[in-house]
Amino acid sequence: MPASAGGCTVPAELLAFQAPLPKLLAAVSQGKPIRIVALGSSSTWGAGATSRAHTYPVRLEQELRAAWPKSDVRVINAGVGGQLARHMLARIDKDVAPRRPQLVIWQTGGNDAIRGVPIAEYRQQLRTGVERLRALGADVVFIDQQFYPSFKKLKDGPLYMDAMREVAADLKVPLVQRYRIMQHLIASAQFTTATLLAPDQFHLNDRAYDCIGRLVAQSLRSVAAAPAPPPPAAPPSAEMAVHRDQAL
Repeated sequence: MPASAGGCTVPAELLAFQAPLPKLLAAVSQGKPIRIVALGSSSTWGAGATSRAHTYPVRLEQELRAAWPKSDVRVINAGVGGQLARHMLARIDKDVAPRRPQLVIWQTGGNDAIRGVPIAEYRQQLRTGVERLRALGADVVFIDQQFYPSFKKLKDGPLYMDAMREVAADLKVPLVQRYRIMQHLIASAQFTTATLLAPDQFHLNDRAYDCIGRLVAQSLRSVAAAPAPPPPAAPPSAEMAVHRDQAL
C-alpha cells in the first residue's frame, strides 16, 4: 500500500526501516527529551532552500513535535556543505557528542562519489562512524544520495549507494532510500526535476526538503509505534534445574 506524507506518495516499502532504534524508542515511550542530530553535507544544511525554515531537519522536527507532544523534540542541523564522510567523522566529537542524541541521521555519499573517494575507504568510514556514534549511546540512520539528472553520468555512482546498503544491512542500520524516493516522485509524475530540485538541478528545493522531512518522520513514527521485543527468557534457577533432572 502506498504511503503518503504532505502530498508526497511513495511505496510503503521505501519507508520501512529494517532495523530497530532502541534508544529512540525508549526515549519516546518514557516521554524523555528527544535529541536528534542531522549529520551531513549541503543537503542536510539546506542548500537550495529559500530559508533555514525549509530545510529537512526543521520539517522533521515539526512533524515529530506534533507526533510526540509529550516529548521535547529537537533536531539539530549539523550539515556542512561539500563535506565527505571522513570530514563528518572528524566532527563527531565537536558537533555530535555534546548534544547527547538518542539518534543521529547521517546523510553522506554524494560528495564522496563526485570526488572519487575509493569505495573501500568510504565503506570503512561508514563502519567507523556507526561504531563511534553507537559508542556515544545513539542509534544511527543512514540517508543515501539524492536523485539528480546528471547522476547517471557519474562514474561508479551506484557503487557508493551499494556500499551504504551493505554496511546498513551488516550493522543493522536503518536506511532512508532518498535516491529511490526522489526517483519515484518524478517517475510517478507527482513532480518533475524542475519542481523537485533547486535551479542548479542538483540540490533539493523547498518542496523536496518538505517531502524528505515528512517521510523520514513517518518512518521514525512507525518504528517508535512498534511494540518492544519481549525480554529474553530467564535461565532456570538451580532448584528448578535439580527438579527437572530428577524428573528425567
